[in-house]
Amino acid sequence: MFFGSSSIDLQIIILLLGISVIASLVVFAVAKRKFLAVPIFSILVNAIFFLAVLTGSEIFRAYRIIWFGYFSFFIWPLLNIFLIIHYARTNPKK
Repeated sequence: MFFGSSSIDLQIIILLLGISVIASLVVFAVAKRKFLAVPIFSILVNAIFFLAVLTGSEIFRAYRIIWFGYFSFFIWPLLNIFLIIHYARTNPKK
C-alpha cells in the first residue's frame, strides 16, 4: 500500500479498520438513524481495501488472498450500492 513490506501494509490496514469501526460506532451512537452505521462501515472498509488494490499492495499475494482483492474491487462496491439503495428506501421521510 504505502510501503514495500506486506506486514507494514497489514498494520496500516488494521489501524484504518479500527478507525472505521470507531467512526461507525460514533455514527451509531449519535445519529437517530441506527441503520446508517452499517453502510458507513461497509463503505469505509471497502475504501481501505480498494486503496490497497489500486496502490498495488503485495498484501494480497503475500497472504494468499488474491480473491479478496478482486472481491473488494469488483463485487463489494456493488454491495455498497445496494446497501445505500436499501437505506434510502427504508429511511422514513420527514
